[in-house]
Amino acid sequence: MRVLLKVLGFVDSLNERLGFGMALLLYAIFIVMLIEVISRYVFNAPAHWTFMLTLFIFSYATFLGAGWVLLHKGHVNVDILHSRLSPRWQAIVDLITAPFMFIFIVTLLWQGAKVFWDSFSFLEREVVTTWHAPLYPIKLVIPIGAAFILLQALAKFIRDIIAATKGRIV
Repeated sequence: MRVLLKVLGFVDSLNERLGFGMALLLYAIFIVMLIEVISRYVFNAPAHWTFMLTLFIFSYATFLGAGWVLLHKGHVNVDILHSRLSPRWQAIVDLITAPFMFIFIVTLLWQGAKVFWDSFSFLEREVVTTWHAPLYPIKLVIPIGAAFILLQALAKFIRDIIAATKGRIV
């Protein structure tokens, strides 16, 4: 049991650190947007690459931060009922609904990998701006983010099994 708890702690730590790093990326969005505003309104020379770069950074922060959100119970939940239950019954309800979560995450991982591979195979580039940035790096973040959220979901599932059987949260 001690080894299992260490593994769960490692997954938590991994997503905690990744989530912190993704939060720092939001400062990068601020800097890129500041560059755009200054170049557009002070120098009258808009930077056409800022829109796509902001989109890329935000996508990385969103997908790679999803495991952190699950770790901190930030995803959608019907709290009207769930919060009134004891920790044991909360875990039981979460175990009943877990298959839906796993179906979604595995589908996201599987289809995200296909989308990335198709994009990478053709060295797909964006055509919206004159920058013509490659799109496959941004599409790679979909299966990677899904893998991190899958790890966190497995950790939560194991904790819910323990809470449902022992009656206390681990």
